[in-house]
Amino acid sequence: MNITQGSNGAHLRQPCGLSLWPSEMQRPDFCIEPGYYYTQLEECDGAFRFIVLTDIDTLPDLLRSCTTLVSDECFFILEYYPDEVEGESDGTQVEPTVFYSPYLPTVEVLEMLEPYLSRLIHDGFVGFGLANNRLGAEIFFSEEKALTFFTANHIRTMDILNRYGLHHREEILFPADFAHNHLALCSVPKEELPPDLRQFERTELDYINYCAELVDMFFMTATSDTDNFFLSATEQDQIAEIMFKQDEIEWDEEEEFVNLLLDWKDFVEVCKHGFDGDLGDYLEGLKIRDCIANVCAHSNSQLRHKLLQYIAEADKTFRHILTDTSKCPFKAHCTKHPRNLNFWYWGIPRQYGVEMRRDLIRIGWYQNCS
Repeated sequence: MNITQGSNGAHLRQPCGLSLWPSEMQRPDFCIEPGYYYTQLEECDGAFRFIVLTDIDTLPDLLRSCTTLVSDECFFILEYYPDEVEGESDGTQVEPTVFYSPYLPTVEVLEMLEPYLSRLIHDGFVGFGLANNRLGAEIFFSEEKALTFFTANHIRTMDILNRYGLHHREEILFPADFAHNHLALCSVPKEELPPDLRQFERTELDYINYCAELVDMFFMTATSDTDNFFLSATEQDQIAEIMFKQDEIEWDEEEEFVNLLLDWKDFVEVCKHGFDGDLGDYLEGLKIRDCIANVCAHSNSQLRHKLLQYIAEADKTFRHILTDTSKCPFKAHCTKHPRNLNFWYWGIPRQYGVEMRRDLIRIGWYQNCS
């Protein structure tokens, strides 16, 4: 077990999967103290980021207490390396894969995680957390063994941390700020493991094995860095108010707007490789972009920039694959959607299937009729 000391000489036990170099602990500036600091997120209205350092013995209970930030329902986040991590000859850094579960009752998630919690906390190649995008809330314990909260309820978060004797500091140094090694639990000598982990076989301590079990158990799917998009509760409320006033797409209060942004990205990707639906299906895809445009038009400049930036690459790709952009295949939309403002209505994808070609013939597209 890796043990460091604060300035008062008290032990601050840390996960055994993060091992500080002995020489680092001899440095004059080496001082690691429990506590937290927080900042308001830039470009995210009403959201705060907390970074917390605490004793490993306190951490499990603190995590359970902080699940109130994600409310009664959440999804589980798991970050690890599904394949063996080997040194890259070209110096390229290997990135972990992030997995998300569906939304589940928070109590159920905690019950399912309990047999794995100690392994997740201690393993130097695993990060995990809980989140509720509808509330703009996330709890995450990284592979660098730093605890992070994203929340709109900063007062409640401070209250929870204070109950655990964790107080605000202007600056906090973490063990990972010093030279260190990451250790997989299966590589740690048995006598150096926490007592509760010594009962496990080496195969059970291998993160590739037990993380794969979690992925299966939670029906998790891999996500990408571009999916890591955060909207605060305030921003989501603002978007919901706008969405309820539109009639292009049926909207439910449980919906997450980020899914609509992802739907647009998926639609663009489908069109890029060849749209195989009919003209009506194509119009439904364009209505997704209509909704995004409507929300942007009625949002403040900060949120508008944030949303447009997230889909900027998809918009660029869609512009590139459109041909015959002087024409609009939907006559009813030509005057409603000016070409210079709603580019997605003007032209058609370069590649499309038989059904769309049939519909285009019916509307006289190939006779230069707009």
